[in-house]
Amino acid sequence: MTDIVVSVAEEIGTVRLNRPDRGNSVTPDVVRRMGEAVAELAESDSVSAVVLTGTGKVFCAGADVREMYDVYNADGPDGLMEYLAATWMPAVQHTVRLLWGAAVPVVAAYNGAATAGGLDFGLACDVRLASSRARFAESYVNLGMVPVAGGAYLLPSLIGPAAALRMLATGEFITADRALALGMVSEVCEPDALSDRAIEVAREMTKGPSATYASVKKIVRTRSTVELDTALRASLAANISLIARPDVRAGILAVMERYTA
Repeated sequence: MTDIVVSVAEEIGTVRLNRPDRGNSVTPDVVRRMGEAVAELAESDSVSAVVLTGTGKVFCAGADVREMYDVYNADGPDGLMEYLAATWMPAVQHTVRLLWGAAVPVVAAYNGAATAGGLDFGLACDVRLASSRARFAESYVNLGMVPVAGGAYLLPSLIGPAAALRMLATGEFITADRALALGMVSEVCEPDALSDRAIEVAREMTKGPSATYASVKKIVRTRSTVELDTALRASLAANISLIARPDVRAGILAVMERYTA
């Protein structure tokens, strides 16, 4: 099975996470290829917009815990912490920067649950639509970590600091309708209608010349691009510091132990 499915139809590119048996969770390799697929489509003369979505009932469950466990089993606790700091986090942030900086409209179609980095990848897109069955959680707190994929910056800019802090501090799930009310997503669709509606929205955003959209997007994000980069650097530094703490480290290792149960 191909982990990332890329297609183009009538100038609209689609990048689809295709790991339904793993909840479309991502490894460093998969997340890099996802971001680079979006970037390559955005640079193509034959593509005017991109839709990012997933196969099955989950958009993206964040990190692939199975791979984390494999690293832990092979290299021990120290090896896992090194993997998180030197491999996983940089790969995630590389992809967030690619999604954010794409010169064409990028529409996230949340086809199902999106947690941690899975939620944040959509937040880095230009527009977000959700299936009525979608649920969202900033679940990094369950590992004692802060969002490495920019969620602590992107989420407050969409739903306000109070609502964002609640999600970030609790890791609780919210429904698609709640996400719509907060402004996290712009539309909620029935599951069978989401894909077509996402393509329709992507096409609506391409009415003018592509260079015009790229310029408008750059102007709109002039300040926030600098702020996002600062936030990504800060979250990387914070997480590297946090995973060195005995309490945070113990929480992460407890997840690894439960994975074998």
